Amino acid sequence: KKYKIEPAATKKNVAIIGGGIGGMEAAIVCAKRGHSVTLYEKDDKLGGVFIAAAAPSFKEKDKQLITWYKREIRKYKIPVKFNTEVTDISTLNADEVVVATGAVARTLPVQGAEYAMSATEFLLGEKQVGENVVIVGGGLTGCEIAYELYLQGKKPTIVEMKDDLIAVTGVCLANTSFLRDFFKANGVPVHLETGVEEICEDGVRVKDKDGKTFKILADDVIVSVGYNPAPIAKKAKNVHIVGDANKVGNLRTVIWQAWDVAMKL
Repeated sequence: KKYKIEPAATKKNVAIIGGGIGGMEAAIVCAKRGHSVTLYEKDDKLGGVFIAAAAPSFKEKDKQLITWYKREIRKYKIPVKFNTEVTDISTLNADEVVVATGAVARTLPVQGAEYAMSATEFLLGEKQVGENVVIVGGGLTGCEIAYELYLQGKKPTIVEMKDDLIAVTGVCLANTSFLRDFFKANGVPVHLETGVEEICEDGVRVKDKDGKTFKILADDVIVSVGYNPAPIAKKAKNVHIVGDANKVGNLRTVIWQAWDVAMKL
């Protein structure tokens, strides 16, 4: 009863900016409700940052989810304008605009940052890593990268400023508990309450909670220190911001918010 699709009282032209999970969810729900939907995507494929998130070998269900979304877009004959970056929403012929432009990765303002690669560069296979790898950032993405590296037979080390791994709300306890236990059981080094002072060609120089500075040797360094929302427009009467463009969350928060917004249009 709560989640049945209600036909829209007034059929509108809806522009969705961003073809990630949030944008695709909003587009599908709007189309099901009878709106005329156009989806704008700056790249040449749908999926957004979730393509990288679904890249690890153990994410087969996430890969299937992207495939399902693409199929639904085709099923409801939603026009997608690829390689189209919208910078000014006033140029769109739309009654309602849904901004689903995601977030941008934070950078680490330390000396030698150019020696590191981003989580996305690693996940998409744009850059390769050696045997010993330091992951800066022990959030969900950083921990999943460390897990994937271990499965590949490499030796990951995690450096995290907080006093625990994946110290955020809204992540499934089974996932966080498994990752913490896996690293402990398999002897993956985890340095909590430790900040990066400098990234070097052969590792990182860090400082722990006691003020002790030491170096961790590594062939490569992957930085995974979170994201900042990157909406291309401000919220207004007919402008709605969903997903990470609104507030960085996870797959569930993105889908639910996109659904809620699309059901109110």
